Amino acid sequence: MNRITSRDNQHFRHLHRLARSAKERRGGGEVLLDGVHLIDTYVAAFGADDLQLVARASSVEREEVSSRLRLARDALVLSDTLFDEISPVVTPTGLLAVAPIPRPGLMIAKPDGDRFSVFLDGLQDPGNLGAVLRSAAAAGGGDVFLSAQCADPWSPKCLRAGMGAHFQLAALHDRVELLETVRGFQGRLIAADSHGERSLFEADLEGTVGFIIGGEGAGIAPGLLELAAERVRIPMAAGVESLNVAAAATLVFYEWRRQQSSDGDFAAAGRVGCREGQRA
Repeated sequence: MNRITSRDNQHFRHLHRLARSAKERRGGGEVLLDGVHLIDTYVAAFGADDLQLVARASSVEREEVSSRLRLARDALVLSDTLFDEISPVVTPTGLLAVAPIPRPGLMIAKPDGDRFSVFLDGLQDPGNLGAVLRSAAAAGGGDVFLSAQCADPWSPKCLRAGMGAHFQLAALHDRVELLETVRGFQGRLIAADSHGERSLFEADLEGTVGFIIGGEGAGIAPGLLELAAERVRIPMAAGVESLNVAAAATLVFYEWRRQQSSDGDFAAAGRVGCREGQRA
């Protein structure tokens, strides 16, 4: 293992940029994963061959860290001070990993009758975005498409909020031309709209469905709303204007789940993954 104690080290500088710069992540097609859970979820989906593990010096002897370092082909050990500068959390877990950003094999809206698709328009808060992805994965979502106005899904905050959902969805399509993508979708498009003419709980969500979810402030762009076959609202108590977007999306996704004919164990909703063209 390569031990690093200097801020001038090229590996440290690269890690520092990955932790803070969306441009660096997109340019190199790499993401920084923080913690054992996120790393293990990635490995379960794509394997460990392309991972570079990064350990905190004082954590190397901890079993959950040392057991993974023994399996790594490439590992760095940073002094505690340097590791803490890179780690995106206040209390570092002691293990990071540099991983290739999974790239979907197909950048089109491919409908799947056993899953729902999601089209996210302008979700700018990375915590909310990660929570929406987590709910989509848990409810049995497939492809998720993000407009260019969405937050960076590979930022540390979004990854923490997603809790591994990024690697459990069928595919995550970032910075797409959403209007064109939605036009190509071959299923029924349902828009979550506070002014919708029908209650979510009265809507028919059977079949191949794609949900359009808008950002916290501007909502869904008018052009996208026009393409929706139906606009559904979530009933709320008098005087309450709206729900947090992650909470609203969760209700929509699980109402779809409830209406499906399969039982509650989600057996038909196994992860397909993004192995084709894995590195962006």
